[in-house]
Amino acid sequence: MTSQLLSAAMLAFLTACGPMNSGGLGSQAAALLGAFTGLQPTAPPAPPALPTQALAAGPGNVLMVTLLSRNAVAAMTRISTNNGTLTWRTDKGVTLSFRDDILVASRGLGDDLMGADIPGVRDAIVQGSGTAKRTHTYLNSEDTIQTRDLACTYMTQAPETITIASGAFEATKVEEVCESRSLRFTNSYWLDGNTIVQSTQAVALGSGYIRVNTL
Repeated sequence: MTSQLLSAAMLAFLTACGPMNSGGLGSQAAALLGAFTGLQPTAPPAPPALPTQALAAGPGNVLMVTLLSRNAVAAMTRISTNNGTLTWRTDKGVTLSFRDDILVASRGLGDDLMGADIPGVRDAIVQGSGTAKRTHTYLNSEDTIQTRDLACTYMTQAPETITIASGAFEATKVEEVCESRSLRFTNSYWLDGNTIVQSTQAVALGSGYIRVNTL
């Protein structure tokens, strides 16, 4: 695909995506309880200026990410692959790392997911049912690592028509609800067969959720 066609596809995707259903942090009370809550952004974010390296990377090497709590959209390029973990970077230096399309770390968002252990999560998402365990680590206000052990349940929802760069199609939607004693969040995944083509995933309390699409 040429740079012009890739750029057009990205802009078409961004125009079609519209307001998101899940956002960043809710009220101060919700933050104190440690719960991720959904807030609808007031307006869709404007399409970003696509960096030259993103256009040159070609399909499959560009990740479009929306930070819902800030209504910010960025094109990310893949910078490394390490034992199955793919790390992507914006031109501003923010990085996100994914294993099997599931977020396992972030850097540069201010409040980051320092790491995540996710055995069985991808299988449960593809199956659309069952349970799995997660272990997440975060930095608290005193720069001390805090660990959260989460129990997650999975449920297949009604199919939804979504729009990605290649066009609109009906996708299987799976919701993941994860809880610990002090933290609760709901992630959503849209699948084409066994492939996750879009997702909304929690990062950390101060950062909220990201919406992820691979081009």
